[in-house]
Amino acid sequence: MDDQIQKHSQTLGSPFALALVSWYRSQRRELPWRQLFAASQDPFVVWISEIMLQQTTIQVVIPAYKRFLSIFPDVRSLAAADEEAVRLACRGLGYYRRFRMMHAAARELVERSRARDPVTWPRTFQAWRELPGIGDYTAAALVSIAFGVPKAVVDGNVERVFCRIFDLPVVPDPKLKKVFQKIGDQIIPADAPGDFNQGLMELGQTVCTKQQPRCQECPVQAYCLAFARDTQSMCPQSRKAPVYEDVRLHLLIMRRQNQVALVQRAANARFLGGTLGFPTAIEEASGSLRWETGGHWPKKTGVEVLGSFQHSITKHRIEAFVHQHEIQKEPEGLVWVPLKDLESQLVSNLDRKALKLIHKNSSALQLSAQYLNS
Repeated sequence: MDDQIQKHSQTLGSPFALALVSWYRSQRRELPWRQLFAASQDPFVVWISEIMLQQTTIQVVIPAYKRFLSIFPDVRSLAAADEEAVRLACRGLGYYRRFRMMHAAARELVERSRARDPVTWPRTFQAWRELPGIGDYTAAALVSIAFGVPKAVVDGNVERVFCRIFDLPVVPDPKLKKVFQKIGDQIIPADAPGDFNQGLMELGQTVCTKQQPRCQECPVQAYCLAFARDTQSMCPQSRKAPVYEDVRLHLLIMRRQNQVALVQRAANARFLGGTLGFPTAIEEASGSLRWETGGHWPKKTGVEVLGSFQHSITKHRIEAFVHQHEIQKEPEGLVWVPLKDLESQLVSNLDRKALKLIHKNSSALQLSAQYLNS
């Protein structure tokens, strides 16, 4: 395999890069972050997009990205915000650690600069890597797109493209990623590194897709060994399916007049620690409940299940039940939110799915007379 990679990599270089960059410039999607950077040359708009796009589809990111920049138009406004404001601005995107790290990086960048001076942005791969939450891929994307540094990106899409270019029917691993990184760094053009990297990613997202690649539309078809050998479907091999743990989770809906109760989940909660959401409990094997919200809550599930839905968090396959309990005394720590403002206060997709179910079933917001009159 090493000999095949070495031999074929020598046939790439400038012609491969030129074909890819030319295709990207004529076929690229006009995504918001691309348009904003073209107009402003502000690295901030690229950085935010790269963080949001981690583990999230473009279609989901676009509205969140626009909302975020309307709230935090620059790095100073982001650095000055509190964590809850950042969390709400990123609601619906999941993986909240990446946004905490992004917030920390913004504060670090601002602290390095004088109060009224423009923020001094890192301009090298290594300097970006030293900031919180910035890995190899993100650092390479930022320096190439925003600062014209010829550093290649390697993500899952790029791995798939290279596996087909070199006809490698293998599961990509860290060793192979290093090989692809070296090849990418050798062939990335110094005069168009951002377009090369974005072209490579765009190719994997839209043409060299996992299923049914559109090879006849591929700008680098002439360099693809898998296309020449008709082995695209075997390159790369799929990773083993992750092993999921099944979890039964319960969300409690309480209402008084036109308000709905939310509660702060404990910082050490198994899921969504520190987020504001519906009171949430994990069902133990015995059927008892372990609440993620602290305080005194029922030990058994209610008999009136108002609906359920499927959800996943990392390697947990969650069956979530939305229902109500008859509660004699209001637990401590409830935050009563007007129903009209509820959607804007819910950060996690778990809670937002529950809200959709509530809207579909108006009975979910009906409490027992016993609780209403307590």
